[in-house]
Amino acid sequence: MKTTRIVLSVVSLIGVLIAGLYGYYLYTPAPAQPALSATLQHGRITVGERQRDYAYYIPAQRPAKAPLLFVLHGSLQTIDDIRRYSAYEFERLADEHGFIVVYPQGFERNWNDCRRAADYPARAQNIDDKGLIAALIQRFASDHDGDGRRVFLTGYSNGGQLGLRIALEQPQLLAGVAAFAANLPTDDNLDCSPSGQPVPVLLMNGTRDPINPYHGGVVTLFGVGNRGTVRSAVESANYFAELAGYPRDAGLSSTIWQNPDDAAQRAQLVQWQGTGRPEVALYSLIGGGHLLPQAGFRAPRLLGPTLSSFDGPRVIWDFFARQRPTPAPL
Repeated sequence: MKTTRIVLSVVSLIGVLIAGLYGYYLYTPAPAQPALSATLQHGRITVGERQRDYAYYIPAQRPAKAPLLFVLHGSLQTIDDIRRYSAYEFERLADEHGFIVVYPQGFERNWNDCRRAADYPARAQNIDDKGLIAALIQRFASDHDGDGRRVFLTGYSNGGQLGLRIALEQPQLLAGVAAFAANLPTDDNLDCSPSGQPVPVLLMNGTRDPINPYHGGVVTLFGVGNRGTVRSAVESANYFAELAGYPRDAGLSSTIWQNPDDAAQRAQLVQWQGTGRPEVALYSLIGGGHLLPQAGFRAPRLLGPTLSSFDGPRVIWDFFARQRPTPAPL
């Protein structure tokens, strides 16, 4: 009996320890549901021979030819996940500024990006995700009066990587791309064919990101699923700045946010702007993790600090709002 009690005590202690670790590193309180002017809708579209799902939010008040904002989830996520991880902020901003939000769903919860080493299903089966975005642009332009010349895309992690792929290969589709928690693959890991045409690009990366290394290196999911190597955040931004025709030292640097409660947490901006050239911006989240900073949702601590008083979604939309429409088709 004594041995049994000891075993049960040990098992109970292990259970408490596991529960405690889960609660600290993985538990995330649900964000508050916002009061919005409309409801989320769902749709399906055929791309090639595949049925692809998506959700969308159209605010009650919007201008004719409203801009389109695509928001892409990360690896192993769903539409619901990216809405929670962004605390529904893109829908709130849509109510405020009158744009349409589109949330595509990745194939088996992944996207077919440029990283040669990645072996998840969307890459292995060469899923036409660029075709999905192009088809959805056409659908929302024809069915919902969306402005096909003001189409923007933001993505998280693997979703950001797909955004970078489109920026490289089909920049004419988009008036701007914003990738967070994502760096460009290194040349030996780049399985794309860059067009050489520039496009406005915003990068937002945390220096304490445990998955996408801010200073470059190998991308893994905590040691599992090698995605190959990526450039540093600075090198990634320099690539797009040079593509747009800026000299390497032309970026203007400033600290745009400081955590009043923690001097080690701040946001630094390097920005390239010039008449007739696409804007490029790098937001370095000093002390930030693998996530989108905002006040409404605390991401799992396993992903690093959230920097909750820095409004990442608003920064992204403000960047898009000042970009010029893509050229009209001939």
